[in-house]
Amino acid sequence: MNALFGTAALIALLALGIATAIGLGLRPRPAPEYWASLVAWSLQLLAAMAAVFWVGFLGISTPGCAPNCDWDLLGYNFQGFMIATAIIQFASLALIVLLRRRPKVWVVPLAATALIIVLCVVSSIIAYKAMLFF
Repeated sequence: MNALFGTAALIALLALGIATAIGLGLRPRPAPEYWASLVAWSLQLLAAMAAVFWVGFLGISTPGCAPNCDWDLLGYNFQGFMIATAIIQFASLALIVLLRRRPKVWVVPLAATALIIVLCVVSSIIAYKAMLFF
C-alpha cells in the first residue's frame, strides 16, 4: 500500500509540475484562478488518496466474516474505485489546463472532489454488502 501511494504521489507531482509549466510558459497568461485551482487539485489529490485508503482497508479489515465474505466483489470494488479515482484525477487536471484562461476554472477540482466523495460512499456501501454487514 505504501508503494502504491508513493508511486501515485510521484506521478501526481510530475503532472502538477507539467500543469505549472504550461501555465507559466504558454501565452496568453492563465486567469489568476488557475493557480488556486491547482492548489485545489492538490487538495483533491489528498482527498482521493484518503478515500482509496478507506475503501482499501475496508476490504482487509473484515473481522468475523471470513467464511461468508464475497472476496471477489471486495477486490473488484477496490480495483474499480482505484481506477475511477485515477481517471477523475487526471481528467480534472486536463480540464484545469484546458480551461486555464476562464475565471470559473476553480469549479473543476471542487466538482471532482465531490464526485470522489460520492464514489467513496457508494464503494463503501458495496464493500459492506460484500462483507454481509447489511
